[in-house]
Amino acid sequence: MNKRHFQLAVALLASLALSASPVLADSQTNQANAAATQQATTTDQAKADQNKTDQASSQSSSASQSSQTDQKTTKPETKVVKINLKNYLSQKPTVVQLKKTVTLYKNSALTKKAQTASKGTHYLVSKLTKNKDGVPVLKLHNGKYVAAKKSDLAAVKPYQNPKQYHQIHYTRVKPYGKVGYTVKRGYEGIKTYLIMKRLGTYNGYNMYNTATWYAVRNFQARNHLKVTGNVDQATWTKLGLGKKLFKQIDSYTAPLGAQAWQGRNAHIEAMIRHAYKYLGHPYLVGSSSMTRYGTDCSGLVIQSLYAGGISPVPVSAIGHAHPGNEWNSRNLWADKKLKWVPYSRRRRGDLVFYYQPGTRTIWHVAIYLGNNMVIESWPPRIMVQPISNSQRNVIAGIKRPFI
Repeated sequence: MNKRHFQLAVALLASLALSASPVLADSQTNQANAAATQQATTTDQAKADQNKTDQASSQSSSASQSSQTDQKTTKPETKVVKINLKNYLSQKPTVVQLKKTVTLYKNSALTKKAQTASKGTHYLVSKLTKNKDGVPVLKLHNGKYVAAKKSDLAAVKPYQNPKQYHQIHYTRVKPYGKVGYTVKRGYEGIKTYLIMKRLGTYNGYNMYNTATWYAVRNFQARNHLKVTGNVDQATWTKLGLGKKLFKQIDSYTAPLGAQAWQGRNAHIEAMIRHAYKYLGHPYLVGSSSMTRYGTDCSGLVIQSLYAGGISPVPVSAIGHAHPGNEWNSRNLWADKKLKWVPYSRRRRGDLVFYYQPGTRTIWHVAIYLGNNMVIESWPPRIMVQPISNSQRNVIAGIKRPFI
């Protein structure tokens, strides 16, 4: 190649280089611009997404705060119970009878079911109250509750004596006097009887006599007890008579044999049934306790009256063993709360009183069974006898406990 040709070739290459350079520059520029645009778009999208997230979070927070605010300001709904008091008993009845099968409850709210009670069932009522919903509710003597609806139950008038006479108890008669009394000289009753039997001083008459007093003192001295001659809980227990029995003898009262809603005859029969439980046991002065022991004449009457629902205070089973109460037959005869009736009008369940022959002094009482027969405690035991016999035949009169 000559010099001319070489120069032309160089010029051609230079021309080509100049024409190609702008294209390369534009391409790089475009690529840079595209990358910058993409980056800007990505940044804007990220910002938009972040804004959406922030907005959603803000809305969620606002909703949560709003919900919390609503919870704080919104009060729980109160169930309103509408009570028509005309449909309920307004005064506490003594006894109710169910008109239909109803549910008894364990609580006054009437939410805890206890049992189902049948139509016609009677219940003794403890109190009438209203529960927290304002519903009148009866608390029954058995501890259960029932709505006091007139449609479910009816008040029943219980059997009762007129006010001037001894009132009928509708629950078991409570002991009247000190339970757990110390036995001393002059005392009678079951505790005295058991003490004398244990010490060997019983001779058929259970009065705490001087011989028994000395025997108790000697026993106390031998057993390092306080020497008093009286039998308290400690001496009684040391005698081996049973710690609990010391008070059980005093506290015993016959369980009720008739219910409040039953009539006069039911209460009379309850009295007589209980008297028969003592039949054959020995005559024991000043005694009136459990049916496994004996009684005397008024002691038999006292416990039998308890079974029928009468407590003839101040005469009581506890007091009967104390000195000065040997003749409670006289106190019962003088009791104005026992109705006097003519002998010709005597009826089953009446009390028959007798004079000591040749005197006007009451010395005996028995329970009339009808047909001129009585159940009584007369030496040597409790028995059924004619109303009049060779042992006691001067009748003072008749008293009626159940009117």
